[in-house]
Amino acid sequence: MGDTENSSETEISQITQNHNQGISQGDLNSSLIITNHRLDGKNFLQWSQSVLMVLRGRGKIGYINGEIPRPASTNSSYATWELNNSMVMAWLINSMEGHISRTYLFFKTAKEMWDAIKENYSDLGNASQVFEIKLKLKDIRQGTIEVTQYYNNLKILWQELDMYYEADWGKGSEHTKFIIHV
Repeated sequence: MGDTENSSETEISQITQNHNQGISQGDLNSSLIITNHRLDGKNFLQWSQSVLMVLRGRGKIGYINGEIPRPASTNSSYATWELNNSMVMAWLINSMEGHISRTYLFFKTAKEMWDAIKENYSDLGNASQVFEIKLKLKDIRQGTIEVTQYYNNLKILWQELDMYYEADWGKGSEHTKFIIHV
């Protein structure tokens, strides 16, 4: 009887190890809320950058960018993929306002969910967003705030503006001039 109990415990331990392969103890013990930035429909840029940092830091970015595709259900890594995919989906859902998250509850993969969120809320390349940021930059004044706060406000606007310009200069002379200037 003792051998049967030990054998069962060993099997359960092996199943648990295989099931949790690729999942860190931090992931298992972590909160389902990964960022203080909750997607509210108007803050996609800030929310997405915050989410991307967390996913990169936890080694899960591949679940939303397609680098870790869904394996066949007969593949030995399927259970691990399903566990990680579900965890990423839960993180995304729990980082949104309730009225927004309900829209994404029934997606099958984190990548499908991410792509749909980007399609609905991303303004990358949107001329009106760029214009609005440039207006804010034009109108910003230090006034009575401290220099540090003024600089931080400018830096935030510059970084937002940079997100809309994804330059692909290659190796030409403009690229070289820019690198030398920086």
